[in-house]
Amino acid sequence: MIKTLKKDVFKDLTTYTEKIRRDMKASGTALVIMKDNKIVHEWYSGEYHFEQGAKKINYDSRFNVYSVRVTYVGLAIAIAINEGLLSLDDSLSKYLNEYNKETLGETTIRHLLTRCTGLKFENSKVYRAFDLGTDIEGKKPEILAKILYKATGKTVNDILLKKVFKPLHWTNTGWVTEGNNNLVCDIDSSKSYPTLRIGSNIGDERNLYVSARELAYWGNLHLNKGVFEGKLILPQEIFELTTSVQSPNSFPNQLPKFGFLWWVKDGDVSVTYNELGSELPDGSYQILGASGCSCTVIPEYNAVAVRMSNSLNASENLGFDYIKDIQMFGNLVISSLKNS
Repeated sequence: MIKTLKKDVFKDLTTYTEKIRRDMKASGTALVIMKDNKIVHEWYSGEYHFEQGAKKINYDSRFNVYSVRVTYVGLAIAIAINEGLLSLDDSLSKYLNEYNKETLGETTIRHLLTRCTGLKFENSKVYRAFDLGTDIEGKKPEILAKILYKATGKTVNDILLKKVFKPLHWTNTGWVTEGNNNLVCDIDSSKSYPTLRIGSNIGDERNLYVSARELAYWGNLHLNKGVFEGKLILPQEIFELTTSVQSPNSFPNQLPKFGFLWWVKDGDVSVTYNELGSELPDGSYQILGASGCSCTVIPEYNAVAVRMSNSLNASENLGFDYIKDIQMFGNLVISSLKNS
């Protein structure tokens, strides 16, 4: 599945990726570019941590992808919708009877997936922070996972293992419950030691570890709407849901638009915190995690770009600008593809 394009076509992108590794004080990074269903560029740099004896980053190295995981939760929800077990416009109150029904109001699964519920969940209570569908908020994958389990009796992990990971023989993707020698440590420059994040395998926690290749394959599965290496893994309709704009019609035009938690490029967006680079064509979609891992899918170029990193809290510790960086990364991907 590896194909070589014009020599040095991704040189600027690779140089930038290494610069960002140093700027973020990450110990390791990786870069994988796919085009026309082939890996056309693959590069690894650094080690699992900064301590003596650390392994070098390679194609088997698994990074904690943090918020990138929400697209996995989104796909599990889409599978349940496709199977008739959920509806995109089901009210949250149908599934979350432990919360105040009046506060939940007319909020739906669509609002959760497109980050505009206006709700704040704290333990067993829920509060309204802003009017429904008028602004964007933080992601709430744990609430989606709870709804999924109530509707299907299955966890996010149950569904994805059966429908995606096992059929595609992905052995470097999963929610990690114990340590192994392929897990890249997180680096927080405010601490003197590297860390691993271990948790349950339900699929709602921040412990999804993925290799750069398998994250690229994840993007490519979406790009091809369920087809992987010529075989239909899941119905096309599922991916048409997850990767197209699902934000409610009432949503302000200038705000970022979302599919099933993917940021979807839309020319009307005019806010400075938009994570999508100005050169990315409309219809591109992307997700970014706290450690710097990202997956960018560009249908117009039939391409996927994945970058991995293991630096946490670089904004607070180092003044690192995640938005400026991910915009630049996307723009460099496009300039590289244009020159290929």
